[in-house]
Amino acid sequence: MVRRLLATAAFFAGLSCGENSGPGSLIAHGSSLAAQLDTLDAALGSPQLKSLGSLALPLLSVGVTFSTMDSTMLGRTLEWDPIWRRLDFTTRAGAPSNAIRLMLYKNDATGVPVVPKEEVGYAYLVPMNLHTGGKPDSVSLRIAVFNNATPTAGSVAEIMAWRRPSDVSCGQCASFSASAGPVSIGNRTIYLDVPFQIPVDGDGQYSATSSGGGFNFNHTATLPGPSSTAATANLGFRFGSDSIVATSGPLHPNSGRLIGPLNVTINGAPFATVTRAANGTTATRPGGQGIGGTDLRVLEGLFAVPADIAYYIEWPMFVVFYCGC
Repeated sequence: MVRRLLATAAFFAGLSCGENSGPGSLIAHGSSLAAQLDTLDAALGSPQLKSLGSLALPLLSVGVTFSTMDSTMLGRTLEWDPIWRRLDFTTRAGAPSNAIRLMLYKNDATGVPVVPKEEVGYAYLVPMNLHTGGKPDSVSLRIAVFNNATPTAGSVAEIMAWRRPSDVSCGQCASFSASAGPVSIGNRTIYLDVPFQIPVDGDGQYSATSSGGGFNFNHTATLPGPSSTAATANLGFRFGSDSIVATSGPLHPNSGRLIGPLNVTINGAPFATVTRAANGTTATRPGGQGIGGTDLRVLEGLFAVPADIAYYIEWPMFVVFYCGC
């Protein structure tokens, strides 16, 4: 099922794009913009969220969806089996009675947990309804992600989805919200708020806002479904008096991240074509000239941020909650 995510706002409205950030730079205030995009990437692409994204399909493979979470699963821990390369429920203690505890791991170069396993945190998967803390006439799923800091684990992200199961006319009418970053980026938090609708036999329709850390941005994305095996992830924002838009082509997972092409325009004019491959990211101007330095760092951030949201936050919630509804 394909889904779209849309967020609106302005980004760095006080900066002027008429000033370059350094010798040879074509993007105004490129160093500042690159630093902000790096901050977003650190929050939305933390090791814990990368692990959550990579374990989405293994969760589905062992039958963990919102509709199957019952007393036989709650209060138990899921751990990665490196021999069979799958998740298994174990006798490990520590899971709350109302949740599944999913252990999270550092990924290797292929996007699966390293061998030997190296834990980076855990996530609580908490199904809720009216009688267990959910909203009236709704079902909800909360995913709370933590690192493994001692003596107290730090909150990395909070993801919540809810929908009204009785509203059949719209298929799946739901809302999705997320926050990420407190322990990843020095107590700054990035927020996503996404009401959406999936009509009966139709595609997902999303309309959202994103804010935090002193800026907002537009984001659209689609995920693989019956009609597509690829994802897309786009980003747009105002930068001073300029409009910067990054529009991806088909994206596919590779080594724990999305790779593929991205086109960047400034004020509607083509600025660069970006290609993220397994071995790195390259970018060229419309005339074929290569791009490096600060400008390339900005373009890498324009690719990373929407891809992070799509793969590490939206994808696991889509698999466990939307597919499980």
